[in-house]
Amino acid sequence: MTTTVTWVTRRVLLQLGGMNVLADPQFSERASPVQFAGPRRIVPLPIDIPALPRIDVVLISHNHYDHLDADSVRRLAKHPSGSPLFLVPLGLKAWFADQGIERVAEYDWWQSHAEGALRFTLVPVQHWSKRTLWDTNKTLWGGWVIEGILD
Repeated sequence: MTTTVTWVTRRVLLQLGGMNVLADPQFSERASPVQFAGPRRIVPLPIDIPALPRIDVVLISHNHYDHLDADSVRRLAKHPSGSPLFLVPLGLKAWFADQGIERVAEYDWWQSHAEGALRFTLVPVQHWSKRTLWDTNKTLWGGWVIEGILD
């Protein structure tokens, strides 16, 4: 089986194990709570959401605006081929519910989720979470290990 890694907006689209996996999607012009201010994209998008293949799984590492873009995840959830499954650290499922996104599974460090021929495990990393002035480290953060599952 072929594995493909495509660089998309500082993130990657992984095509492995017969699945399409997108990590920390950020397709907006700015990494900010508002699109009229904040850090602006320097490099044009190489591909936008409508041109993506069906995305099976979206991995979210933490809630910073450059890793969890509200418009991007809402657009992915409304993709004509269907909503992907969003795998998120503890505390972020409620945020997704506020966005109207229901295909979400939430994990603590070292917890895993099997999907198709892949296993996704949230692991600790040296970082932090914050989206507003009042929510520092109120949600978890982490990296994702992706393993192939052998029968």
